[in-house]
Amino acid sequence: MRHLRGVTEDAHSGRAIAITGGDAAYFGLMRDCIESLQATDVGLALALGVLDCGLTGEQRAWCRERGATLVVPEWDFDFPGRENLKDGYKALTARPFLPRYFPGFDLYLWIDGDCWVQQGDAVDLFLSAARTGALAVAPEIHRSMRHYRHAWKEFSSINGAAFEACFDRETAERLIRYPLINAGVFALAAGAPHWRGWADLLGEALQRSTDMTDQVALNVLVYDRGFACEPLPSRCNWPVHHATPAWDAGRGLFVEPAMPYEALGILHLTIYTKRLATLDVREIGGRHAGQVRARSLRWPGRTAI
Repeated sequence: MRHLRGVTEDAHSGRAIAITGGDAAYFGLMRDCIESLQATDVGLALALGVLDCGLTGEQRAWCRERGATLVVPEWDFDFPGRENLKDGYKALTARPFLPRYFPGFDLYLWIDGDCWVQQGDAVDLFLSAARTGALAVAPEIHRSMRHYRHAWKEFSSINGAAFEACFDRETAERLIRYPLINAGVFALAAGAPHWRGWADLLGEALQRSTDMTDQVALNVLVYDRGFACEPLPSRCNWPVHHATPAWDAGRGLFVEPAMPYEALGILHLTIYTKRLATLDVREIGGRHAGQVRARSLRWPGRTAI
């Protein structure tokens, strides 16, 4: 066991907290994440935590105005090459220790800064699933996603290489066959054993690789170590690079790009999509029904676009 700090397991208040984090360069996305979360009733009722990995004074003030508790994370692991990483990487390595950084809550919801909440029922579903004692996550599997058919070779080779680098080839060949658990949004009870298990695996894997290591370790925790997991629908954490959402003009919502066009709860601007001003989005209904038009996938604000 190579992690440097333990995890606070006792929670006394019965409250839930949503936590995000990042550095100054990530703040534009984080702002959308926080504003969209607090634009929902369930999100507004949650306490808010922010891992400050290098925010400016003005950015910190903005977060505090929205009720956030800010914590500067430390390097919770000692591993090769750490000195070459930016402080923003701490937002990944700190996550198994969220109950220690933000003590006093029963439930912890992590949401990556490049996510935004379109419908609060997805947040509620994460919290409800975590109350069972299981890890609440949304695996990257859906009939609309690229790797469902034509991009499987690309998907399996990239993720398989990450699994092998963090652990070994046998683990990679075995686990790449399972739906990849996305660590960008998850919920977990304070007293769950997953925190310690994840920290142990992450500390071990970081000795070998820093590529997708937090996510790989979480997958090993569930699939190889048997820690309880509640897999939620993909709409609860939709990785945009796998399948561009469709736009339902009648409802004014981004939806799954396949019938029956379920509304997305949380959009995750994964990989390159966070850097694009627009994507080619197919429209459902309205005067442009069936057309593919350029549209921003950033949070549109409290009034739908």
